[in-house]
Amino acid sequence: MDKESLRVRYELALRISEQASLFLLENEKLGREISSKADNDYVTLADQECERLIEESILAVFPDDTIFGEENKVKGNSKGRWIIDPIDGTVNFFNGFPNYSISIAFEDEEGLAIGVVSVVRQKETFHAMRGEGAFLNGKPIRTNEELDTMKTVAILVPPHRHHELIDAYMLKMRKFYNHFSDMRSIGSAACSLCYVACGRVAVYYEEYLALYDMAAGVVILSEAGGKYSYDKKSDYWINLLAGSKKAHDVSWGIVND
Repeated sequence: MDKESLRVRYELALRISEQASLFLLENEKLGREISSKADNDYVTLADQECERLIEESILAVFPDDTIFGEENKVKGNSKGRWIIDPIDGTVNFFNGFPNYSISIAFEDEEGLAIGVVSVVRQKETFHAMRGEGAFLNGKPIRTNEELDTMKTVAILVPPHRHHELIDAYMLKMRKFYNHFSDMRSIGSAACSLCYVACGRVAVYYEEYLALYDMAAGVVILSEAGGKYSYDKKSDYWINLLAGSKKAHDVSWGIVND
């Protein structure tokens, strides 16, 4: 897709993320209406209504664009598609834990091209367009390539939807302690990728992600100078390693051992 067409979609994604953030802040009570999609996988009325707001806003401007959302797969005629997670971190959201985010990405024939992630409660919007750099609230960001990894933090997420795999995963996590100072798990893949992109943490590793969890974040990470690798079984099963270039390379042997 030509750059001008991408830029129009980029600006639209930024406007929509702001509208969706306001909607969630004003309607947190909708998070009390919770239903289960699968084991340890939940959806709230807020997820559904926020996605509807995002989809309608996109289709009002680009009625032929394809949309792939977490809660609703809307087909279209365009070769490009929007990839949406209306609340990445739903469990955080309905428990009042502030690290939940809105993730909006756009993919054209060349790959992922636009990423916007709003960490709603923190009033932080991370955003990037292919070839244009990455930003936090309009200010440029870069991954942290300076610190020795033993002075940095790793975001490592246990398989929360596959509790039966925790023992094997914990052995892998233990190996990270040989290279990093400490570890975190904050409950939002999009937010985790953005924290790597702006240098707050050095590396992020998670298994069993869906494309809508990571699409916007990897655009932002790449434009911030980071590096990522993934094992993609399908759009709903992706194992992802992302970090600064230094931290990614240190971690590569751990996750592939």
